[in-house]
Amino acid sequence: MVSNIFGGLQKLKVQHQILLLVVLSAAIPASLVGLLGTVSASGSLSTNAESTLQKAVEDEIEEIDNFLRGVSNDVLFMSKLPPIQGMIRAEANGGTDPQSDATYEEWAEQLQAIFAAKIEDVPQYMQLRYIDAAGNELVRVDSVDGAPSIIPNAQLQNKGDRDYFISTTSLSAGEMYVSALNLNREQGAIEEPYRPVIRYATPIVDESGQQQGIVIANVFGNAFLEELESTETQYPGEELFLVNESGYYLSHPDPAKEWGFDLGHEETLAKDFSPDVAEEILNGDGGLIDVGNSILAYDEFIPSSSLPYTLTVINQVPKGSVFSSVNSFKLLAGLTVLVSLGLVIPAAVFRGRQLVALLEKLAANISTSSQEMATTIAEQERIASQQAASVNETTTTMDELEASSRHAAEQANAAVEAAKQASSASEDGAQAVGESLEGMFALEQKVEAIAEQIVNLSGQTGEIGIISQLVMDFANQTNMLALNSSVEAVRAGEHGKGFAVVANEIRKLADQSQKSADRINTLVSDIQKAINETVMVTEEGTKTVKTGVHIAQRTEDSFKEVKGAVNQVVMNNQQVSLNLKQQVDAIQQVVNAMEVINRGAKETATGLNQTKVATEQLNGAAADLQQMV
Repeated sequence: MVSNIFGGLQKLKVQHQILLLVVLSAAIPASLVGLLGTVSASGSLSTNAESTLQKAVEDEIEEIDNFLRGVSNDVLFMSKLPPIQGMIRAEANGGTDPQSDATYEEWAEQLQAIFAAKIEDVPQYMQLRYIDAAGNELVRVDSVDGAPSIIPNAQLQNKGDRDYFISTTSLSAGEMYVSALNLNREQGAIEEPYRPVIRYATPIVDESGQQQGIVIANVFGNAFLEELESTETQYPGEELFLVNESGYYLSHPDPAKEWGFDLGHEETLAKDFSPDVAEEILNGDGGLIDVGNSILAYDEFIPSSSLPYTLTVINQVPKGSVFSSVNSFKLLAGLTVLVSLGLVIPAAVFRGRQLVALLEKLAANISTSSQEMATTIAEQERIASQQAASVNETTTTMDELEASSRHAAEQANAAVEAAKQASSASEDGAQAVGESLEGMFALEQKVEAIAEQIVNLSGQTGEIGIISQLVMDFANQTNMLALNSSVEAVRAGEHGKGFAVVANEIRKLADQSQKSADRINTLVSDIQKAINETVMVTEEGTKTVKTGVHIAQRTEDSFKEVKGAVNQVVMNNQQVSLNLKQQVDAIQQVVNAMEVINRGAKETATGLNQTKVATEQLNGAAADLQQMV
């Protein structure tokens, strides 16, 4: 069957197939999503509604439990009141309490006052009593129209035969008796109007631990029954029930069904519902039960762990009320899906027709473009072949350029080595010039020292000339004196002959001194001339030495410039060598790239040939597409 459906679809034109698929693609997902959302939301809403019902039952039980727990705490507190112990001691001591000297009656009045105050404070208490170990009521305070009423001793009764007294006296101190919730009886008859009551009692013990009676509180059942009945409902038609462990109604919207176990009629849970439902509720801890048109939410409550009976709160709600939101959502979801399909399908058909028109246009464009591509690809194939040939030529040229660059790099390396040698030689020359310059500096200093010595010698020679002149003058004077002495000796005659000889000798010595002085002057003059010539020569030598020093400095500077130039040549040659090496590497990369381009060009030519074949096939497919659309 499926093959027949697909065969029938294949017979349709593509545009009809597309329109059908568009409609189905809109309807099926929308339906599935709507169905899934409805189921998921319905489940969530149903779970939420059921949780709400169960929570309402639990809240009611919590309120009842809180109320009764407060009663239990009050009864335990009252069992330990001092007036009760005072009454016990006074009764045992002949009417007077030995500890406080208070009489029995005084303690009883105090206990009555405490009970009355408690009833005023808690209106739910119907009766508070202190009963002795024999069952006699010793103190009793009743609630009459909400006001406490102390019962006189003459009206007090004996309750020794009552179940609550017997059960409580069997407990230990601190334990609590809780009665079943039932209608209150006075003198063995049910009070009218009906007053439901629940009793809380605990034993009383004296200071020695002996049991001396009980304290009991009768609590109006209406205190929580009326609250249960007046609870604000969340759903239309919602009803709350309270049943005991036997299934009898303690609270019901129809009062005629209540208290069947006290009034003798069989209005039970099993009568209104099936026995199976009643058994499940009474024996279960809590839950939900579907009973056809309604949902029952229930939970049990145990007033006292010491007693074998329970109370069960039941909340009955019509399904229509519980799941009204679910049903509304389902209806709304279904309408939403239908409206969505009503809006989407026409839009999908319209867009499908536009798509078919676009496909027809595309088919025509593809056919035209494929023909143009075939022509273009043929031209590109021819150009790719030419590019492959050009790449081959370029690769050959780059190989030759690589060899030339490699040779130039080797020459640059040789130039670098020669420049390094020249730099080393220039450093040696500069070092030699520096040493010569140091020698010239030393020679210049020595010549200057010689010049200074010659100057000193010239000065000493001058001093010698001065001394020689003095000697000459002294000789002249001596000669004059000798001459004068000779004259005087002649005048003296015979007596002066000896003196004349001496004078003559002195004159000779003076002449010799004069001649020696003249000779010294001549020598001093010659020495002075030689010194002057030596000074001149020394000055010329000093000038020559300074000129040599200057030349040596210039030579040293020149060598430094040569060394800097050689260093620059070395650096330039190194840079040239590095550049040539980079050029060689770059040329090698270009050669490799050209080889890759060459292979790519060949592959491109092959690919273009294949593209040409594919384009021809595309052209044929475009023609087929035009026929199909």
